[in-house]
Amino acid sequence: MAWALLGITGVAAVVALVVWRFRVVLPPLILAGAIVFILNPVVTALQHRGIPRAVGAGLSYLGVVALVVLLGFLVVPLATDQAEDLRGEWPEIQAKANRWIDDRAEQSEGTFLEFTRADLEDAFDSDLTFTEQLARVRRVGVRVLHVLLILVLAPIIAFYLLVDVPHLRKVAESLIPASAHDEVFVVAHRLNRAIGGFFRGQLAVALIVGVICSVGLGVIGLKFWFLVGMIAGFFNIIPLVGPWIGGIPGVAIALTTDGPVQAGLVVAIMAGAQQIDNHFITPQVMQRAVRLHPAAVMLALLAGGTLGGFFGLLLAVPTAAVAKIILSHLWRTYVLNEPVEQLAAAQAAADAAPGTGMVKDVGKAAEAGS
Repeated sequence: MAWALLGITGVAAVVALVVWRFRVVLPPLILAGAIVFILNPVVTALQHRGIPRAVGAGLSYLGVVALVVLLGFLVVPLATDQAEDLRGEWPEIQAKANRWIDDRAEQSEGTFLEFTRADLEDAFDSDLTFTEQLARVRRVGVRVLHVLLILVLAPIIAFYLLVDVPHLRKVAESLIPASAHDEVFVVAHRLNRAIGGFFRGQLAVALIVGVICSVGLGVIGLKFWFLVGMIAGFFNIIPLVGPWIGGIPGVAIALTTDGPVQAGLVVAIMAGAQQIDNHFITPQVMQRAVRLHPAAVMLALLAGGTLGGFFGLLLAVPTAAVAKIILSHLWRTYVLNEPVEQLAAAQAAADAAPGTGMVKDVGKAAEAGS
């Protein structure tokens, strides 16, 4: 057992080193994998109706484009109007923010936290030479180009993967020794359920939370309520933190336009959206896809954000779920000596248990076609 653990650790270290060396290819592959997990149930359902996978993948892409265009017609005019209003009112908002900072600075006089607005401005100012500014512009341009390449390459890679999913599965099965087939199938089934359920469920949760935040902020009369709600919904792709990140610009706008009372209402709306999400939406949508304690989720987000930035935050939870599945399987199989048949029977019973989450039905469709 000790030698096996040492071998697994060595292999993992080599794989991690190779992945880190070629990390530039990871973002498009990660985004492509997310697209595959989201659209594969649709392509599989179309295949069961006699439509070739290539045609089904094309129809799925067309459906996504049509949905984006429809949402654009519904959302873009409102978002554009609010963005124009924000640009027009920005000088007044900035002036109010400066007065608020001056008031806080005056209150801090003679205390340990004494500061002035000039101190804050100096802290954020940078005296860069022209060459340094040019280098900064070049770095930003390279990053923008990199993001554009990711957004272009990922859907193309995902399309070919969607078409070849059955073939890739057969190739993978042919590489597995017959003696380990059942065990690998059990683990792969759990991984597919966890990763696919996370991406599909989190996308649905982000949309629902964005709508809730926008409606709530619109009811209390917050200016630019739709933009703030969209920010909250977008960042809710990262579990547990979306409404709080959306609350930062919401509170800032409330403080500089209406006052502390409305800022308190914004906090209440965002906290309420977070509680609704945690207790009703996520349990219904995600169901049993990712079984992680909230503390484990927060630690995973901290580690992912520190190591990988935004992509690290996005992948922290599914990565933690994958690690939990693999480690728990190794412990049950090789330490507790539970037979693989027993684990497979327990998994089948969990899949057959009645549920109310939408991801359960989508997961069944994906598993039927995998």
